[in-house]
Amino acid sequence: MSRLILTHDGAVIREYRLTNERTTVGRKPHNDIHLEDPTVSGDHAVFLKLQHVYVEDLGSTNGVVLNGKRISKRQLNHGDVVKIGRHEFKFVDDTAGEFDKTVMIPAASTPVKQQGITPKKGFVKVMNGPKSGEQIILNKPYTTLGSPGVQVAVIAKRGNNFFLMPMSGVGDDSNPPKLNNQPIGAQSMPLKSGDVIEVAGTRLQFNEAD
Repeated sequence: MSRLILTHDGAVIREYRLTNERTTVGRKPHNDIHLEDPTVSGDHAVFLKLQHVYVEDLGSTNGVVLNGKRISKRQLNHGDVVKIGRHEFKFVDDTAGEFDKTVMIPAASTPVKQQGITPKKGFVKVMNGPKSGEQIILNKPYTTLGSPGVQVAVIAKRGNNFFLMPMSGVGDDSNPPKLNNQPIGAQSMPLKSGDVIEVAGTRLQFNEAD
């Protein structure tokens, strides 16, 4: 599965799974990805999922920029960054392994020091259920939590900071994950030590590792 991670001013806004052959981007509401951005054209660009994934400019005013270079149509590779207006899309190919594809990995049997954890690295501790007490080390750019088809959330690591964001289209969007007992919206939420995350019925406490 291929995905797009939408960011604005360095903050993760949302993630989109490329399940359709065409995923359109633009300022007009009918687009699959609707961007309220004056620098984005009404019908700005389209992501095409064929044998590979491509991005194509639909004749926009400000163009499509791939890895710093303006393009008309290009095939995407894992890690490519597409800039549309003031927003950026990071292309993620799940087969490249950047995402943690195993949900709720038990890591308690591996000491934190052996994971190479340094200050300002984080982990979450499972607080209930059969895996209570186990830890998940947040040593990847994105760590997936939850259960596909029920609820899924992602913890994104950016520098020394961690953010919680929902994943649309992979669970019950009417019942989103919670942060400190409050449902999270479409935008990413900053995490601090002691925060409690609830996803797919599992409660986890976030902490920074010293």
